[in-house]
Amino acid sequence: MSLSDFKYIYFMEWAHRMWGRTIGLAFILPAIYFGARGYMSRSTIKSVVGLTGLLGFQGILGWYMVKSGLSEELLSTPQAVARV
Repeated sequence: MSLSDFKYIYFMEWAHRMWGRTIGLAFILPAIYFGARGYMSRSTIKSVVGLTGLLGFQGILGWYMVKSGLSEELLSTPQAVARV
């Protein structure tokens, strides 16, 4: 893999993480604001909390998938391919 290939992959992963954080903040911040001001009914608050949980779970699952592919055993073997 050349340095330019690595830079491309790194940028794509970085942009993906930033996009995910932006989506999360764009969902959570207004939800907190409207919930605190009383603009949402109790059932809407339950739905928003559930969706926030799913959004958080997706982020945790993505983090775990990357972490599980970065074992020392895979990285130290020359022929092995890290599952990232």
